[in-house]
Order: sequence, then C-alpha cells, then structure tokens
Amino acid sequence: MSTIITALDIGSAQIKGVVATPKKDGTLSVITAFKQPSQGFKRGVLVDVEDASQSLRNIAQDLERISKSATKNVFLNFSSEQVWSRMSRGIVAVARADQEIQQDDVDRVVQASRAVKLANNKLVLHNIVREFFVDDVGDIADPLGMTGNRLEVSTLIVEAFAPHVNILLKNAERAGLTVGGVIFNPLAAARSTLSKRQKDLGVLLIDFGFGTTTVSIYEEGKILHTKCIPIGMGYVTNDIAIGFTTSIPIAEKLKVGYGYAISRTIPKKEVINLADIDSSAHGEISKRFLCEIIEARLEQIVDIIGKDLTALGRALQLPGGVVITGGGVKLPGLTEYVREKLKLPTQVGFPDLTPFEIATPTYHDLLDDPEFAPALGLLLWGMHEEKQEVWNSGIFDKFKSFMKNLTP
Repeated sequence: MSTIITALDIGSAQIKGVVATPKKDGTLSVITAFKQPSQGFKRGVLVDVEDASQSLRNIAQDLERISKSATKNVFLNFSSEQVWSRMSRGIVAVARADQEIQQDDVDRVVQASRAVKLANNKLVLHNIVREFFVDDVGDIADPLGMTGNRLEVSTLIVEAFAPHVNILLKNAERAGLTVGGVIFNPLAAARSTLSKRQKDLGVLLIDFGFGTTTVSIYEEGKILHTKCIPIGMGYVTNDIAIGFTTSIPIAEKLKVGYGYAISRTIPKKEVINLADIDSSAHGEISKRFLCEIIEARLEQIVDIIGKDLTALGRALQLPGGVVITGGGVKLPGLTEYVREKLKLPTQVGFPDLTPFEIATPTYHDLLDDPEFAPALGLLLWGMHEEKQEVWNSGIFDKFKSFMKNLTP
C-alpha cells in the first residue's frame, strides 16, 4: 500500500481534497485538507478540457509540494446522469471434490455476475456484492469455508458512459496524477456517512451537490439502488439570479443567508434589503418569493427521488429514514422539507471522523462538514478496499496501457 492516499472530490463548483497516511492501527493520519474552485466541470462531467486540465495541474503541483507520493495514489469520485445501476446474478459449481468453497470459487462467481451485455460506450464502474447463495440458501455475507454444490451471488452493477470516465482519467493522468480508482459519488459519500445499523435498517442517502444530486438506498445491509440526478443546488442559485435579475454571487448569498426551504412559513410582507448583502445593490425583494423560487426547484429534485422510491416499492418503508449530506444541506429548512415530502425521518449526515487522526484543529473544522463526506469516503475506499467491491481492472489496465503510449 502506498504511504500516502489522496482523495479528490471533483464537483461542478469546488474540488475538495484530503491527503492522508495510513497507520498501523487502521486509522488515517490527515496531512492536509483543502477546497478550491473547480473549472471545466458541469453536472459532474468534464466539459472543458483546457479549464479542467488547468485545475487538475494546479492541484497536482500543490500535492507535489507536500510529497511526490501524494500524486501517486489518487482516488477520484465520479458523478453523472449517464450512470445506471441494475441487479445481476452469477452461478458456478463448487470446484473442490469435498465441496468446500474456496476463494477461487468466490472470484469465479463474482466474475460470472459481471458477464452482462453492455451497450456501446458503456463500462462497468462497480460490481458490488449484495449476498451469496449456497445451494439456494441466501443472505450469506461470506461463503468461504462453507460446503455446497452450487454457489450464487447477487450483485449491483453500476455502469457508466465510458467516454465520460475516460476523459476524466486521461486529463488527471496528463496533469501528473496517478489514479488509484474512480468511485461513483453516492457510494463514496455513503462510505463515510452511513453506519452499519442504518444500512441494516434501510436508509436513503441524498447528497445535495452544486451540479448534481446523488442518491443511494440500502436495505438489510445491502445496496439496493444508486443514481445521479443532473440537478443540484447550483440550479437554485441560478433560479434566484434570474428571478431577481441579480448576480450569481448575490443570489448565492440570498440562498444561504435568507433562504428557507418551506416558503409557506415565511410572512408575505417580509422583505430583504439588497444593500445588506452587497453595498452596490439597491432595492428590496420579497423573502416569501425568494423561498418560493427555492422550493420550486427542491420540489423537482425530491419528486424524482420520491418516484424512484415508489418504483422500488420502498416509499415509507425505510426505518433508517433519510440522511442528507453534501454542501447543499446548508440551506435552512432543507431537513424539514425532505422529511415532509418523503414522509420519512430525516437527518443531516456528517462524515464519521473516528477513522481519522486530525492533529490540526483547522483541518478538523474543515472536515467536520457534510460537504466533505465524499472526499473522506474516497480515502476510506482507498484505505480499505471493500471486500464486496470489484474494480473493473480490465478496462482500467487497458486505459493505463493507452496512456503510456501517448506521445508526451
């Protein structure tokens, strides 16, 4: 294992990074943590190569000042509406004559579950084990050492649009970053935010980002569904800017400083003096109208999630409730709005800092924030590659070979 692991949460508005060193006791000692503006990404996807490459080069140079090793084992998140999840199943006969299940049998059955037909330009980003079956008896987390004739596995396959993943990898490598893995954003956020008990009970995680909103659903400790919605809290800011014919920076200050997710609770006569936000701005606006603009966009996002829950047959059936995380949770009233709309208990999800040694108080304050949930999840993913996780090494190795053949 590398002596340093770097996590980069690349969002549409910001890039959050954490660099840490694994310790013998299984914790991660944080060396540095940072966030800076992101350029060249829209709705989680790299859309402007020149701007994105400059952002990544700047980060690579900053990391090299810390240590050259900080650029060698970098875990990136990925978030795009062009990601799909579906259930799969693999079946193999147990190889040994005494019918004892060995690691080779487990590897073969997981590989068999990946033998799915992929559409053009799609790749398997993740193949996550949900449960094993031995001779039709399921709910087995680890079949090693058990005996049986037939071994089966149920997995959740997460597919992505290959060009979106490849252009991210290509530009990261060209910027001087050696990528250790690419993780779908809601899986990274869940890794640092959700407890085992919440996953066992059944829980919905919503990560409110700037350009996208991502979701993952767990039940009985198993992942059930994951998705990216191409609408984020940045759209709320844009709506406010259009509604009041104001700049994006002022709109963002209005959203965070004066906005509320449930408009009916705001008195109709209450106004906001724009000069209190920016000395160059003039006039007054209706706070109720501001909150109506916010709520309209939130309704669009949460309605999509509610329809997914209904389609899965899980509406009102998640005892662990809803956990909301990401930078968007700073909007006042969002917890209450989600609770009211989905009719499920809702709470803000902060990343669990227990696995981390954070000596610098400044870094502790920075990381003790829902917006750092994906970045810290990426670190944990890099430190403890989950047993159920199978990285699509074939495609990744082919890409690495392609990169080596590029003309400098």
